[in-house]
Amino acid sequence: MKKSRMQQKAYDYIKGKIEDGTWQNDVRIVEQDISNQLNISRTPIREAIKWLILEGYLEKVVNRGVVVKKQIISKEEFVERAQLLELLLSNYMFQLQIKNLSINMDNTKQKLESLKSETDLLEKQTVLMEILETFLVNLDNHIMKQIITKNFQQLHYVKFPHESPHFFYEEVINCFSNLCLHLGEKEFELARKDIRVFFNRVVLELIDQQF
Repeated sequence: MKKSRMQQKAYDYIKGKIEDGTWQNDVRIVEQDISNQLNISRTPIREAIKWLILEGYLEKVVNRGVVVKKQIISKEEFVERAQLLELLLSNYMFQLQIKNLSINMDNTKQKLESLKSETDLLEKQTVLMEILETFLVNLDNHIMKQIITKNFQQLHYVKFPHESPHFFYEEVINCFSNLCLHLGEKEFELARKDIRVFFNRVVLELIDQQF
C-alpha cells in the first residue's frame, strides 16, 4: 500500500532519527511530539508507525507504548537465529524435493546482481527481503515464511568487528548464487549443504572474532 505524502514525511522523519542514532534502543515514540515537530496531524504519524513496526524499527511494549526496537543482536542471539534458519530452510529444501517442486531462479539471480551493486546497507536489507520472498514462493506455511523472513531481517543487525560491514551480504550472495545453480539442477542435497555452509561460515566468523 502506497504511503500518502504526510505518511511518507512522518515515516522518513522517524526512520531517520533511528538510523542516525538520535533515537536509540528503547526510546519511547510520542506521537504528539512528532506532530508538533512536523506540524502535521497524528493520523499519518500513526500509519507511519505501523509501517515501521512491520519493518522491525519499532515495537509495541505493554504499559509503555511504541518504542525503538533493539537494532543490534548479541552473539548468542545471532547463533540461535542462525540455527533456527538453517533448520527451517533445510526443511524447505526437503519439501521441494519430496514434492518435486522447482523455483524459477531468474528473479533471484537478478536480485543478487542488485545486491552486489548496492552500497547502502539498509537498501541491501530491502533487496535481501525481496530475494527471500522470491526464494520462498513455494512455501505454503505462511507462519514459517514469516519466521524465516523476520529472523533473516534480524541477522542484519549483528556486527562482525574485524570484517567489512558488507561481509554478511557477501556471504548471502555466495550462498544464493550456489543455491541458484544447485536448485536449477534439482540437486537438493547440495542445496542443503549450501545452506549449512553459509550459516556455519557466518557463525564461526562471529565466534572467532570474539577472541
